[in-house]
Amino acid sequence: MTTSDWNLFAKEWLAELRQSSPPAESDEGRSATAADVGEAVVFMNFTAGPDQQWQFICSAVAQAESDDELGRIAAGPLEHLLGSHGENFIPPVEARAVADGKFARMVTGVWKHTMTDDVWARVQAIQATASDPLDG
Repeated sequence: MTTSDWNLFAKEWLAELRQSSPPAESDEGRSATAADVGEAVVFMNFTAGPDQQWQFICSAVAQAESDDELGRIAAGPLEHLLGSHGENFIPPVEARAVADGKFARMVTGVWKHTMTDDVWARVQAIQATASDPLDG
Protein backbone atom coordinates (compact mmCIF):
# COMPACT_ATOMS: atom_id res chain seq x y z
CA MET A 1 0.00 0.00 0.00
CA THR A 2 1.10 3.55 -0.68
CA THR A 3 1.11 6.40 1.82
CA SER A 4 -2.08 7.73 0.24
CA ASP A 5 -3.69 4.30 0.68
CA TRP A 6 -2.82 4.33 4.41
CA ASN A 7 -4.15 7.90 4.67
CA LEU A 8 -7.43 6.81 3.08
CA PHE A 9 -7.67 3.72 5.31
CA ALA A 10 -7.11 5.86 8.41
CA LYS A 11 -9.64 8.44 7.18
CA GLU A 12 -12.30 5.76 6.67
CA TRP A 13 -11.63 4.24 10.12
CA LEU A 14 -11.87 7.63 11.82
CA ALA A 15 -15.10 8.37 9.92
CA GLU A 16 -16.51 5.08 11.21
CA LEU A 17 -15.52 6.01 14.77
CA ARG A 18 -17.26 9.36 14.38
CA GLN A 19 -20.45 7.69 13.15
CA SER A 20 -20.51 5.22 16.00
CA SER A 21 -19.89 7.70 18.85
CA PRO A 22 -21.30 7.18 21.32
CA PRO A 23 -20.77 3.45 20.82
CA ALA A 24 -23.91 1.59 19.83
CA GLU A 25 -24.97 -1.45 21.83
CA SER A 26 -25.10 -3.52 18.65
CA ASP A 27 -23.98 -3.40 15.06
CA GLU A 28 -27.58 -3.03 13.95
CA GLY A 29 -27.97 -0.10 11.61
CA ARG A 30 -24.29 0.10 10.71
CA SER A 31 -23.46 -0.25 7.07
CA ALA A 32 -21.49 -3.26 5.94
CA THR A 33 -18.79 -0.91 4.67
CA ALA A 34 -18.39 0.81 8.04
CA ALA A 35 -18.30 -2.50 9.91
CA ASP A 36 -15.73 -3.80 7.43
CA VAL A 37 -13.38 -0.86 8.07
CA GLY A 38 -13.29 -1.46 11.83
CA GLU A 39 -12.76 -5.17 11.33
CA ALA A 40 -10.01 -4.44 8.81
CA VAL A 41 -8.15 -2.33 11.40
CA VAL A 42 -8.30 -5.19 13.91
CA PHE A 43 -7.17 -7.61 11.20
CA MET A 44 -4.35 -5.22 10.24
CA ASN A 45 -3.06 -5.27 13.82
CA PHE A 46 -2.43 -9.00 13.50
CA THR A 47 -1.47 -9.41 9.86
CA ALA A 48 0.21 -6.27 8.54
CA GLY A 49 3.91 -5.84 9.00
CA PRO A 50 5.05 -3.47 11.73
CA ASP A 51 6.14 -0.81 9.23
CA GLN A 52 2.65 -0.79 7.72
CA GLN A 53 1.08 -0.61 11.18
CA TRP A 54 3.32 2.37 11.94
CA GLN A 55 2.22 4.11 8.72
CA PHE A 56 -1.42 3.60 9.67
CA ILE A 57 -0.85 4.97 13.20
CA CYS A 58 0.94 8.07 11.89
CA SER A 59 -1.80 8.67 9.31
CA ALA A 60 -4.57 8.21 11.88
CA VAL A 61 -2.96 10.56 14.42
CA ALA A 62 -2.48 13.24 11.77
CA GLN A 63 -6.18 13.06 10.87
CA ALA A 64 -7.65 12.57 14.37
CA GLU A 65 -9.89 15.38 15.57
CA SER A 66 -10.77 14.42 19.15
CA ASP A 67 -9.46 12.91 22.37
CA ASP A 68 -11.68 9.89 21.74
CA GLU A 69 -10.04 9.25 18.39
CA LEU A 70 -6.53 9.70 19.80
CA GLY A 71 -7.43 7.39 22.68
CA ARG A 72 -8.64 4.68 20.32
CA ILE A 73 -5.42 4.88 18.31
CA ALA A 74 -3.42 4.63 21.55
CA ALA A 75 -5.44 1.77 23.05
CA GLY A 76 -5.64 -0.17 19.81
CA PRO A 77 -3.07 0.01 17.04
CA LEU A 78 -0.25 1.64 19.04
CA GLU A 79 -0.59 -0.66 22.05
CA HIS A 80 -0.59 -3.65 19.73
CA LEU A 81 2.47 -2.44 17.80
CA LEU A 82 4.43 -1.74 20.98
CA GLY A 83 3.36 -5.03 22.52
CA SER A 84 4.52 -6.99 19.49
CA HIS A 85 7.40 -4.90 18.16
CA GLY A 86 8.17 -2.46 20.96
CA GLU A 87 11.95 -2.73 20.97
CA ASN A 88 12.07 -1.73 17.31
CA PHE A 89 9.31 0.89 17.40
CA ILE A 90 9.78 2.70 20.70
CA PRO A 91 12.61 4.84 19.20
CA PRO A 92 10.39 6.24 16.40
CA VAL A 93 7.53 6.68 18.90
CA GLU A 94 9.85 8.69 21.16
CA ALA A 95 11.13 10.79 18.24
CA ARG A 96 7.63 11.47 16.93
CA ALA A 97 6.38 12.42 20.41
CA VAL A 98 9.19 14.98 20.76
CA ALA A 99 8.48 16.47 17.32
CA ASP A 100 4.66 16.36 17.44
CA GLY A 101 2.64 17.45 20.46
CA LYS A 102 -0.51 15.79 19.12
CA PHE A 103 1.34 12.49 18.85
CA ALA A 104 2.69 12.88 22.41
CA ARG A 105 -0.87 13.58 23.57
CA MET A 106 -2.04 10.36 21.90
CA VAL A 107 0.68 8.35 23.68
CA THR A 108 -0.81 9.38 27.04
CA GLY A 109 -3.69 7.03 26.23
CA VAL A 110 -1.48 3.93 25.98
CA TRP A 111 -1.63 1.20 28.63
CA LYS A 112 1.03 -1.45 29.21
CA HIS A 113 -0.93 -4.40 27.77
CA THR A 114 1.72 -6.83 26.47
CA MET A 115 4.73 -4.50 26.35
CA THR A 116 8.02 -5.40 27.94
CA ASP A 117 8.92 -3.52 31.12
CA ASP A 118 11.62 -1.57 29.25
CA VAL A 119 9.25 -0.43 26.50
CA TRP A 120 6.57 0.43 29.06
CA ALA A 121 9.06 2.53 31.08
CA ARG A 122 9.90 4.46 27.91
CA VAL A 123 6.19 4.97 27.13
CA GLN A 124 5.69 6.27 30.67
CA ALA A 125 8.57 8.72 30.17
CA ILE A 126 6.79 10.10 27.10
CA GLN A 127 3.53 10.28 29.05
CA ALA A 128 5.22 12.17 31.89
CA THR A 129 6.54 14.85 29.56
CA ALA A 130 3.39 15.32 27.47
CA SER A 131 2.20 18.86 28.07
CA ASP A 132 -1.46 18.10 27.41
CA PRO A 133 -2.52 14.52 28.33
CA LEU A 134 -5.77 12.98 27.13
CA ASP A 135 -8.70 13.34 29.51
CA GLY A 136 -9.77 10.32 31.53
